[in-house]
Amino acid sequence: MREAGRLPSSEREVASMLRAVRLLREEGLLDWTGGALSVRTDDGPLVTRGGSARAFWELTAEDVILCPPRQSPSTRRGWRPPVGMEVHHAIYSLFPACGAVLHSHAGTAYVASCLSSGLRGLPPLEPIGEVPVLGRPAVHSGVGGTEARASRERCVLIPELAALAAERGNVLREHGLAFMDHAHGVYVLASNVDGALTEMARVEAGARVWLAALHADGGGQGRYA
Repeated sequence: MREAGRLPSSEREVASMLRAVRLLREEGLLDWTGGALSVRTDDGPLVTRGGSARAFWELTAEDVILCPPRQSPSTRRGWRPPVGMEVHHAIYSLFPACGAVLHSHAGTAYVASCLSSGLRGLPPLEPIGEVPVLGRPAVHSGVGGTEARASRERCVLIPELAALAAERGNVLREHGLAFMDHAHGVYVLASNVDGALTEMARVEAGARVWLAALHADGGGQGRYA
């Protein structure tokens, strides 16, 4: 089994990812503390490398790695996959029409991911529809850390993703789909990178409207889960 690494023949995909990251950064749809963009290829997902410094979003082609499931990613320059790569792999397996996945800690959407109700019925989200919150533990323990989060993803989030795929996976043939990872931002699924950009903008705009409406209504629907 060959070791995974960057895919030299995927210059077009890498260029589209770098352009997307630049646009996301310019529009304030990324946060320095985390996130990732991946694209499906025949050899496995290309993904932006892990890391949380400002330089993480000032990317070059060297910052995009090939990370097929069940293979070791490239160790060139010490790069590693982003936290949550297992979720990207699960999405590509469960949603055959998905060509790109964007995980963002965009400010307002990140706040919304910490609440219990998700985004429902907001015109700015059409046609993407409801953005549910997945991965909520039965009791919020407040325990963090990479290992605890990875365990929650495997035991809670990914099974819920399978249910979402069965219920709404077909919509990806027409438009994007999004969900919030409890207290960990938002994931946007689309057929391509441009679609992921559009839907991320919809989610962040919808989150702003939603939180403003909660505030005006006294916050009754925004209980922390």
